[in-house]
Amino acid sequence: MSVLMRRIFLCVIGLLAGLASWPALETLLMTQSSFPSLLVFSVFIGIIFGVFMGGFFGSGEGIIISVKKKLVSGIATGAVIGIVGGTVGFLAGQAALFFTGEYLIHSSRNFNTFGFPVSRAVGWAFLGIFIGMVEGVRAGSFDKIKVGLAGGLAGGFIGGLGLEYFRLLLPDIMLARLLGLLIFGGFIGFFYGLIEDRMSFGVLRVLNGRLRGKEFLVNQRRLRIGGSDKNDIRLDEYQDVADFHTELRVNRKKGDFDVVLKNLDTQAPAAVNDDRIDEHILKFNDVIKIGTVKMMYKF
Repeated sequence: MSVLMRRIFLCVIGLLAGLASWPALETLLMTQSSFPSLLVFSVFIGIIFGVFMGGFFGSGEGIIISVKKKLVSGIATGAVIGIVGGTVGFLAGQAALFFTGEYLIHSSRNFNTFGFPVSRAVGWAFLGIFIGMVEGVRAGSFDKIKVGLAGGLAGGFIGGLGLEYFRLLLPDIMLARLLGLLIFGGFIGFFYGLIEDRMSFGVLRVLNGRLRGKEFLVNQRRLRIGGSDKNDIRLDEYQDVADFHTELRVNRKKGDFDVVLKNLDTQAPAAVNDDRIDEHILKFNDVIKIGTVKMMYKF
């Protein structure tokens, strides 16, 4: 899919995560009286949200590149991180509520209309941070973790603020809670995709064959390309592509960077602009040939 479609897809994943968590929320609200305290109840809600949000966002990369192993590992990683994030997020929200009410806002009216939703949004922001980091943790990529930190923080806080104000304005309407959850999930997906695009080191666009028009973000320091599903970019639809054919490596310099393409298999040549290479610094509009696939490097 194109970079634009990838961003739309991430928003859709967020919307689906919000939709899936809604029935669980409504079920928990009906059983609130069985919990020993509001704090325990809030943490439990955070855990449930974290599992749904983390699982859905963890599935994204596996779906995009159609690799079942990454789909399963992403869901599992997302669920675990979501549990931690949900717990931390709701504890952080309760701490922010206490601090705001004790030290910042003493008017009951101002606290209800401003202090309460903003404090709770802080907790949602912490959950968003953990959810945003899921793919980076699964891939072991610090660059993706940084994207997740920024995207999850922005999306979690803004989405959480929208969710809390919907609940404040329409506290007894189930539809309002659903809309709030959709906003929360959608904003995490939107900001993750936006920041991922801004922090990437370029794009590889496929020029021929079954994947023609598909775009791969260069969004981490090293990207392996080949036919195996263990690669970051899998090209098993094409002939003469080795299991581990080439590697993209990003070399940072002061205020700039180089993207270097390195051939990993001497028996399977790679070319840039029809010239066979062992290692090559890519430039704008360079055409890479790996087996029968051609890709253009662009920004």
